[in-house]
Order: sequence, then structure tokens, then C-alpha cells
Amino acid sequence: MDHGLTNIDGMSVFMFGTPGLLRFRTMRKILSEGADGIIFVVDSVDRESDARAKLFFREIAFFLPGVPCVVAANKQDLDNARPVDKVRENMKFLAGVPVIPCSAETGMNVDSMLRTLLYLTVMQWSSVFAKFAQYSGRTDGLERLMQDLNMDREQVVGYLRRFELRKILEVNVGDEQFTVRDPV
Repeated sequence: MDHGLTNIDGMSVFMFGTPGLLRFRTMRKILSEGADGIIFVVDSVDRESDARAKLFFREIAFFLPGVPCVVAANKQDLDNARPVDKVRENMKFLAGVPVIPCSAETGMNVDSMLRTLLYLTVMQWSSVFAKFAQYSGRTDGLERLMQDLNMDREQVVGYLRRFELRKILEVNVGDEQFTVRDPV
């Protein structure tokens, strides 16, 4: 298992990865809990790996339905790498998912790939962030947030804490009030 931390425009991005081997299925399932985004790496050189990629992509989609995803078409620095359109042609299961040519070896487009995923993730949560800002500091803020999101108190506080742990915002939660100290 790999893990890392990077900073993109002041936002901490925690990354966890597992090898693409069948025996790591349990590890992928554990790591998928609470994930905000997926970087799915495919081999642009090895056509034989396409079938395994399809299997793993379906597995990840099952563990993380609706979670934003970008595909890293890796090894684009090699002469025999398939261009992205050929990768897409051979991997039709990637329809609708951004496929970004990159190289883990040289770092080519890695920053662009991370920024794309971060953008997709923030866009997915933007309506929730807007509600946080709307009700921050209000005496009935927690109750209003619960109503708007159709969640109970525990779920709403869990969301607030989720984003606080990710250092996206800071939160104080009182009896019926929460305060976003660093709004998004």
C-alpha cells in the first residue's frame, strides 16, 4: 500500500493506493471507505492489462458509487504508449470518465490530473458547502442544515467533521449551532 500527502492551492490532499492485484481486494475495500475521489491508473503500453483494468474498475465503482474519478493513462513517456483515444477505444468501460495522459516516471500531467480530480470533488460537494456557509453561526443552523440535507443530527455533524478532518474548513459545533471558521 502506498500513501502520501500533497498540497494543492492550500488544500491538503491525502492519497492512498493499492496494487492492481486480485489479492488486494480486501485492502481496496477498506481504503475506499470515506474516499472523496479516485485516481484509476491504467497501463498505456500493456494491452494485456486492459481486461484486469476493467475488472478492477467495476470493483471500485461498486465500492464507491458516485465518487468522482479520473483515469491516469500512465507510461505516456514511452514510445510504444497508446494515445488516450486508443486507450478509450480499448477500454469502453471508461466512458464519461476523464482520461488524462501522464507519466509516473517523469511526472508529466500528474499535477493536472490531481487538479482535475480535486475540481470534480469540490464541484460534487459545492451545494453542501454553500449550505454550510448559509447556516454558519445561526442559532438554528444545525436544524436548518438537517432539514435541507434530509439527514439526522449525527449525519450532519459527521459531514462537518469529515470536511474538517480534510482541512477544508474548521468547525465549532454547539447545541443547535455550528460555525464555519474558515469558509470555503
